[in-house]
Amino acid sequence: MGTGLMWSERDADDPRCPGARTPAAPAATLPDGFPDGRALCPVCWAFVPLEDGRLAPHDTWRGDATREDADRRRDWFNAHGW
Repeated sequence: MGTGLMWSERDADDPRCPGARTPAAPAATLPDGFPDGRALCPVCWAFVPLEDGRLAPHDTWRGDATREDADRRRDWFNAHGW
């Protein structure tokens, strides 16, 4: 018999990305402007705002919020690669 619990919050991964505060530059843009001046985090692959040339603190990317966001992200990676 199991408990029905896979893990507790105590054992869960920290949602904050360890790539925060890494030096970065804005990613190349698509014709529509995506990713809007954000940089690509080399740890979690999220597009993250910059603060003084460094990645802003952010949670690890866990998926796009909308289908439109996913489509734009896919288009960016198809145009600029991994």
